[in-house]
Amino acid sequence: MKKRRSAVTPLVTVLIIVLIVISAMVVIIKPDKFNIAGQVTALFRGRVEYHLDEVPADELSLRTASVGDLKIGTTMVLVNKDHPLDPYFEPSICEYKDSGVMMSTASVDSYAALSKAVMDNCGEPLYVMSSYRTPEEQQELYEDQGSSEAMPPHCSEHETGLAQDLYFSGFAGKNIIDCPAGKYLTEHAPEYGFIVRYPSFGRMVTGINYEPWHFRYVGQPHAEIITANGLTFEEYIDGLEYGSFYAYEDYIISRQKGDSLLLPENCTCDISTDNCGGYIITAKRS
Repeated sequence: MKKRRSAVTPLVTVLIIVLIVISAMVVIIKPDKFNIAGQVTALFRGRVEYHLDEVPADELSLRTASVGDLKIGTTMVLVNKDHPLDPYFEPSICEYKDSGVMMSTASVDSYAALSKAVMDNCGEPLYVMSSYRTPEEQQELYEDQGSSEAMPPHCSEHETGLAQDLYFSGFAGKNIIDCPAGKYLTEHAPEYGFIVRYPSFGRMVTGINYEPWHFRYVGQPHAEIITANGLTFEEYIDGLEYGSFYAYEDYIISRQKGDSLLLPENCTCDISTDNCGGYIITAKRS
């Protein structure tokens, strides 16, 4: 009688190989690019390390500015259960084209341009199902839908006005990508500063299932970098090391902490809180 081969040995071998590969990745991938969760998800979805050229500070012409003297925005604010908004957070909100839809003043012009591009190229109007919510509205939603469907108050991006749940006539929710206009929207949104906030590959990092209808404004060049490299917003923020400067096309990007910031000279600087104790500087060369 022939002995049956054990199925355990091949399984153990595969697990050992996987662990060796993961360990090698943790060593090889620079720690300023990914957190550990990002490294593991990168392995299984085939994502490559995103590229930003780090620039030594002494190669830049910099000026020092006090945070108290600067206009600090919220375009790059990270909002989730681990990074809730301050209870006293007050976003700058405006109405979009007398539509009754309220959204961040930082994103309204870019959204208008994106909506026009969709109409011009696909002949379909873009609709907003949900945009800005007050903390009170978010609390009501949380109580109605529960923690599996909604974020608790102060933990939803909708409270910033930077997030919009979008749809087309007959195509809403996950079906938004089933129509040509939805495919165009997803492909071209980064050109206008928007990302799909909860991508299909990102649950291990974001904790949120795939939401192809939920678009978040982060501005340029961040939307391009995030989308082109298959990153979640969390991974991108985590990959920007405090105190470093990065070059990307006509931009210098820096993440800094403290009461004073170093700003590149001869640049138009947009400064946003990261909601993690620091600031992200987006400087575009003049």
